[in-house]
Amino acid sequence: MIESRYFCASLKFSPVLPAREVAVAYLSGNGFDMFEEENDKLLAYATEADFDESAYRKTLIELQEIAEVEVEEKWVESENWNAKWESNYDPIDVDGKIMMRAPFHEPPLHGLDVIIQPEMSFGTGHHPTTWQMMNALYKLNPDEAVVLDMGCGTGALAIAAKKLRASHVVAIDNDEWSYRNTLENINRNGIKDGLDTHLGDAALLAELDCTFDIILANINRNILIKDMSDYAQHLAKQGTLVLSGFFPSDIALLQSEAKSHGLVLKEENERDGWSCLVFVNTGT
Repeated sequence: MIESRYFCASLKFSPVLPAREVAVAYLSGNGFDMFEEENDKLLAYATEADFDESAYRKTLIELQEIAEVEVEEKWVESENWNAKWESNYDPIDVDGKIMMRAPFHEPPLHGLDVIIQPEMSFGTGHHPTTWQMMNALYKLNPDEAVVLDMGCGTGALAIAAKKLRASHVVAIDNDEWSYRNTLENINRNGIKDGLDTHLGDAALLAELDCTFDIILANINRNILIKDMSDYAQHLAKQGTLVLSGFFPSDIALLQSEAKSHGLVLKEENERDGWSCLVFVNTGT
């Protein structure tokens, strides 16, 4: 069943760090899966079905032990989401190589054109991570590669991979809004075949029985750590795993987990306070 409402918590911190990073980690366990940054604020969203109010209230108390926290709360109706998004959204321009834009934006004169009309699956705070993931994908040159977009959201990375001539792309998300929105965006970009979309989580990888040359996962630290073994198991030898959706303070933990599964860190980047890591499966 598609959710009709999202719970939105606006948290203003003083000092901002490390409270904001801690808040993302804690709230990810309370049903929140979308986060936006606005200066010294964090906007966190949870579906009505996933929202755990008692755990959320406990998290607020814990956060108040490390910073001053001003809280504003509201419910966001799904039909108001796109109006909110359109009023704030700018295209994501990856150095002229890839443009991720809405249908109402003008197409780029040069580079890859990825058209995305998001529904409730979109979080504008992940623009820095989307940029980094797009940039990493472009540098990997997925021509003829088999690619997985794990936690696909709007399907932007999966669509970009296919437009960059990947031989086959699989997009997976456990949120029905994301699943349906990805299907819509695939059609919007004129992709007819070679891109499969599934509703589910990393457990689906065993059923698909597929080995990937490139795995893209722009999610959050807790999910990335939980699913690392699945990624490693289904990543081809010398295949590449690209992760984002977390903060620099999370890098050591993620690197340790990846190393335990034979994944070697090859590249580390940061943009606007968000990190992106690139690992290679050494097969050891």
